[in-house]
Amino acid sequence: MDPYITITAHYITDTWELKSRVLRTTIMPERHTAVNIAQRLKETIEEWDLVVFCTIHDNASSMNLAMELCEQFPHHLGCAGHTIQLAIKAGLHLPEIAKTTDAARRVVSHFHHSSVAVCALKKRQEQLGVKVHKLQNDCATRWNSTFTMLERLSEQRLPVQAVLADETVTKVGIRRSLAMRECQWELVAQLIPVLRPLAKATTIMCGENHVGLSFIYPVLLNMANNTLSANESDLAAIRSFKNTVSNELITRFKLLSRLLAESIPITACMLDPRFKHLKFLPDDVREEAQTRLTQLVREDGNVEQPGATAEEEIADNVGVELAETSCKKARLESDFEQLFGANFESSSKKKTGQQ
Repeated sequence: MDPYITITAHYITDTWELKSRVLRTTIMPERHTAVNIAQRLKETIEEWDLVVFCTIHDNASSMNLAMELCEQFPHHLGCAGHTIQLAIKAGLHLPEIAKTTDAARRVVSHFHHSSVAVCALKKRQEQLGVKVHKLQNDCATRWNSTFTMLERLSEQRLPVQAVLADETVTKVGIRRSLAMRECQWELVAQLIPVLRPLAKATTIMCGENHVGLSFIYPVLLNMANNTLSANESDLAAIRSFKNTVSNELITRFKLLSRLLAESIPITACMLDPRFKHLKFLPDDVREEAQTRLTQLVREDGNVEQPGATAEEEIADNVGVELAETSCKKARLESDFEQLFGANFESSSKKKTGQQ
């Protein structure tokens, strides 16, 4: 397999449409060092004569250093989706969690390698009135695939157990090696609702049809304070998972740092009508961020005093846009409310408040 590099440009048109174009996909046989990556980026920028405001990249150390070597890039950010996945991976590597996911993986793998088991599973699904879905294996390089694997296996638990218990289909030795204990099934059941919002967050932040920069901190802080907070009913392994992932997110995204006020995502939040009040931040960080934005606007020299009417018009436009969308986007707004919690002001909430 040939190593390659792909560079994509994201921009808005004069009519405020979000667009993206692949600038280059080329084989990169040389070592993927920071110097070589930076050279490829510089060549592409010069070839297309582009002015770049910010670059987004994965979290490899060579990528971070490459961005520092490119003086044409005033700002750069690690991919938020990739960072979330690294935090999830740390939680999945906890011994008891890893042991359970390994057991689930062996069960799924068995059904992927046995046509007899697959046919028997379909019959059992029909007999038990369970949706006829195939089991899905996970992959280390495919984001959220462990969540997908566990969710599907949990859905198919009854027919799967019926097939494994059928001696005419599954040999005794195989059945014993694949049997998952009740405590493991319980762990899977509790892990799924924790992984689900993390998977949604990754998907929404990496969408190409909407700007995700302003989502980052409202989502992460809501997760740290709600989704990843321990409940009395949580198993010990789930509490450890939540604590590990939460600490990873806090460290990787610097959620407790005063420097948060100076970050590009926080500036984007203040320019997004849904999050502009920064309700998710402590008072001192919020005030510092607002002061900094005011200074940036004054330095830019394009200061206007729109007043309340113009501000309301912006919010109204967002509300109209959401109200006129399809069912798919309505579901997306529902996902937003789940991910952002009290930090999200949806169009439906705004209309209710106006009435």
